[in-house]
Amino acid sequence: MAIPPDVDIIWTISMNYITHINQKSVDDINAAAVSFISMRGWRLGSFIAIFDPTLEKVLMTKLGRYAQDAIGGLPWTLPGGAVASEEMPSQAALRELREETGLSSPSNLNVAAWLTRPYFKSRRRNIRGELIILFAGIDKTSGAGLRPALPETLDCKFCRFNLEEWLCIPAQGKGVHPLAPLPRHWIYWTLMAQRVLINPDLLPFLYEYESPKAMASPPKGLQLE
Repeated sequence: MAIPPDVDIIWTISMNYITHINQKSVDDINAAAVSFISMRGWRLGSFIAIFDPTLEKVLMTKLGRYAQDAIGGLPWTLPGGAVASEEMPSQAALRELREETGLSSPSNLNVAAWLTRPYFKSRRRNIRGELIILFAGIDKTSGAGLRPALPETLDCKFCRFNLEEWLCIPAQGKGVHPLAPLPRHWIYWTLMAQRVLINPDLLPFLYEYESPKAMASPPKGLQLE
């Protein structure tokens, strides 16, 4: 979608809607995201939650030593990362999925969430602020070709998504649960993605994180029941 230069794209996070674009269109979200970060000089990130056809299991990846947390844990995450120059968010999500897990071409690709982090500061470049687009899709290949991309990802597997159970998994360090540690925001993002796939009429979730600490709490408006 071509964004008219005289139109100010206004994203009203607190009101849970987006103006000037089709919120359900992957192409429109792609174009709007690129325009948004260009106007603000932010970084653009893209992640994807891939479920099995029953929507009960989601693909998770265990990061390598480079991602070790302060108390020795190697976190589990959804596939994704930074969007490269001249790359659209959906392209980046599918590229990261393929590179980290070996899976490609999921079906039912949806935009699950538009998430902003104004406080973000890049360690490598002089960039403040980050926009993250979360996608959701379904793997209908029964995990054909699934494999971790050593050493970046040490493991990858489809895991049964049980919200109550996942909220009890340690967010940092080591633990006995097979998915420990599991930072809290991945749980909420997985829930957002699952709900968008369950209800195709549901608009993408929209949220602005005020601080790093806010990442550990459920986004306002996301019902956990």
